[in-house]
Amino acid sequence: MLKIFLLLAFFSLPAAAQDYLSWQPLEVTAVEEDEEEENSEKKKIDLSSFQNANQRVKKMVIDLKESLAGKPKKNERKVQAVTHESIYSAIVEMIETSYPGGLEAMVEANERIGDEIYQLIMALPKYAYQYVGPFIHDMPHVPDRVLNIPGIKETKGKLPTRIAPQMQEYVKKYGKYMSTHFYIYLMPEAWATPEREKRIYKYDKIIPIKNGKPEGLFNVNVRSIFTKYRMPDAEKYRTGEALEKIFRPQTPAGQVTPTSSITEGDVEAALASFQSIEETLGTNRFDKFHTALRDMALSDNNLMGELLNPMQTLVDKINRLPEKEKFAQAVARHGFTPESWALTVDKMIKARRVAKMSPGIALTLATWRRLKKPPKYFDMLTPYNRQVSWDSIQLFLGMYSSTPENVLAVKNYGDNIRKAFSAKDMMFIETPVFGIF
Repeated sequence: MLKIFLLLAFFSLPAAAQDYLSWQPLEVTAVEEDEEEENSEKKKIDLSSFQNANQRVKKMVIDLKESLAGKPKKNERKVQAVTHESIYSAIVEMIETSYPGGLEAMVEANERIGDEIYQLIMALPKYAYQYVGPFIHDMPHVPDRVLNIPGIKETKGKLPTRIAPQMQEYVKKYGKYMSTHFYIYLMPEAWATPEREKRIYKYDKIIPIKNGKPEGLFNVNVRSIFTKYRMPDAEKYRTGEALEKIFRPQTPAGQVTPTSSITEGDVEAALASFQSIEETLGTNRFDKFHTALRDMALSDNNLMGELLNPMQTLVDKINRLPEKEKFAQAVARHGFTPESWALTVDKMIKARRVAKMSPGIALTLATWRRLKKPPKYFDMLTPYNRQVSWDSIQLFLGMYSSTPENVLAVKNYGDNIRKAFSAKDMMFIETPVFGIF
């Protein structure tokens, strides 16, 4: 019985599967008239969009064929062919309008730079050639006269062989990957040695400089000055008398001269004026006012004047612009005229520079102040470079000229002065101010 049952089950399965998988014809019902109209409209729209797309494709193919064939299209903008002559003319025009003196002045300046590099190399000892030569060969636009100097020419692409002991292991490991900028650190003379350290001049913290301008620039140990600025004793603080005596007068604008001293009141008023000037003239470096100041810096070509007396040169520029009345009104709120403001801030900058200078700078200044004429080693320079170097020394001395009274006036405002100028990205209204940070 079991066998018969299994046989019946085996033969019945294909029949059931065939019945389950058999295909049935799809019943189609009648479509209403509205649906027929809607479908016909869709077909018309689809056909229309297809025809439009087809036309666009045909137009693109025709345009492509015409462009490949070189046929000009209608309303086509004519573009002038770019040639070496047109590029050169554009560069010359740009230089003529932006560089003081135009193209000829720039060419002369580049030739002068080449002469300066040549003179500097010739002044170096021969053992230094292997450290500076590879870097010079990597510099762009260096004249052949410089590259072919005997001793420099042979160093192209070569690593120095005379290595400082401190760099021996580094060179063995990374020498071929070093930039030529850092070859100078491979020179033994670039590193301190016990013998050289014994010869270093030992100087005091305060360096008196005689025959300076003004007299006794760093002699702040003057009894009258410390008497004037000494701290009140504790008893006066307990009674409140010290607080009553604190008064920071501002020098009247009519009494401000190139040699007059500044007070703490002058410093506070000058710092307060910066915000008023920004609010009045704005801080947009791309507006007409700021752009005009940058253009005047190029046309005036007076970098040494801007470094020595930055605010006086700034006021000179502003007085030539329509905004001069606005500027005068902004500084007048703080008791200044444009001229007294410029003199006061320039003194403040120089006093801050002197107050924070390092002993090394003070020692250099002391050496340079003793010079009555260019030193002998200037004779190896060209007459032009000799004069520029001497003028630069005088500029540096002028930038660090102040008086004990002015230095004491800015003593308590160092951070405020630093913030006022450093926030301007080392610029205050497009005028460079260096060395007071």
